[in-house]
Amino acid sequence: MEDEFKVSADAQVKYLLRRIGELSDIETSDAVNFDLAKKTGHQIKGNADSFEFPNLTEMARILEAKADQSDEAAVREVVRNLLKSMRAHLKELAP
Repeated sequence: MEDEFKVSADAQVKYLLRRIGELSDIETSDAVNFDLAKKTGHQIKGNADSFEFPNLTEMARILEAKADQSDEAAVREVVRNLLKSMRAHLKELAP
């Protein structure tokens, strides 16, 4: 019964591309937009499991917390880690 609802690979790819775009904006900005980082972390934390990316949940929780603390170095590090992991998932789904 639990396997009846499975997110399609297409939906997973779209999800990853959307989140990669948001995180890339944070990564490349001169000054970290802590509000955007916190919002993005919160969104990923809330829906990564649903899209079958449980490994992103803890990193997203850390991103949200570090953005809330305005810790620029930590936010940038977590963003890099999330991007690396998301790009690896994307490569697996759409080689």
